Amino acid sequence: MTRKFRLGQSREAQDLDHREAYSRERGGESKRRQRHAERLETGIESHDADSLLRLPDPAPWMHLPEATLIQRHSQWVDLELADRTVMRATLGGKLKGVRLVCGDRVRYSAVPVEPDDPRFPAHLPVRGDGGSPEAQVVAVMPRKSLLKRGGIDDREPWQLICANADELWICAAVVDPPLRPGLLERAQVLALDAGLTFRILITKRDRASKKDTLPELDPLREQGVPIHETSALKGEGLESLGSLLQGKVVVLLGHSGVGKSTLVNALQPEMALKTGGLTKFGTGKQTTTAARWLPLGAGGTLVDTPGIRTLSVRGFDRALLGTVFPEFPADVLEDPTAFDADDEETLDRLDLAYPERLQSLQRLWLEMEDRNPNQNVWR
Repeated sequence: MTRKFRLGQSREAQDLDHREAYSRERGGESKRRQRHAERLETGIESHDADSLLRLPDPAPWMHLPEATLIQRHSQWVDLELADRTVMRATLGGKLKGVRLVCGDRVRYSAVPVEPDDPRFPAHLPVRGDGGSPEAQVVAVMPRKSLLKRGGIDDREPWQLICANADELWICAAVVDPPLRPGLLERAQVLALDAGLTFRILITKRDRASKKDTLPELDPLREQGVPIHETSALKGEGLESLGSLLQGKVVVLLGHSGVGKSTLVNALQPEMALKTGGLTKFGTGKQTTTAARWLPLGAGGTLVDTPGIRTLSVRGFDRALLGTVFPEFPADVLEDPTAFDADDEETLDRLDLAYPERLQSLQRLWLEMEDRNPNQNVWR
């Protein structure tokens, strides 16, 4: 008898990758399961992940004024000019397929430099909060840094977060949601890849006793990673953050509900960003839906990003793990899966101060594999 699965019921990975799994899907009564099986059997073309990040040569447009892209919409972008005023612009034809991101430095023309195609009707300006587009972006300048995370498959190998940033601040709450060291390790990989200074911001510190030293952060403390404990409610630890922001572009990253928007409001109250707290299920309410470029009156810029569920490290160089996990010898870093994280003798032989870090190393090492998770291995 063919086993039937209810919609939403999880299955083991080996069942999903087995040849017979697809024939069972085709024989199912649900059209949704059939479409899902067909999608799994479609061979996904592998792309050069680096080529998808290349930018066109901006040399012909260097005589035009420069601006910072602060938000991209479906058909237009918002630009911050040198005087920090905001202007709306469209994208030139050669940039329609280029992956632009918050923080990109662009060249723009106040008058469209590409004439409309007479075969098509004239373009109607799209109106929104910023009015109709006033200019056209025609070039993107080379990026000094690019913060990105792993994508879901070879068609989307990277998800871009911010360009030309100086530092990455990962926000982690003491409680609600609970502190997850695994997220901090992943964020450290992203910062190392982008060449950004990495800092950890502990929020809601007033929710835990001062006697609680947060021992789960000890491995990072021993590496010398800067850790700042803050409480936006009581205004603790905020003064030092203001001085660190001077003249820098800083990206805020973290789970929904950790207090990123609350932290921004505490640093600059006139922004009055919407905050959401937690749902009845203990997850954060998503109040930030896109990366926001927030210039601060005292100097510097914060990039507030949407709350994340996880940070994928798929496609990153495994050599970065040597910096994230410096306590492991070279033979472990070469293949962590060869060591049993549950075996007491193995842990004693490695003499690890934090044995649970071996499991974290194994998870990240396996995730960095280049295998496309959506490709049918039997084709």
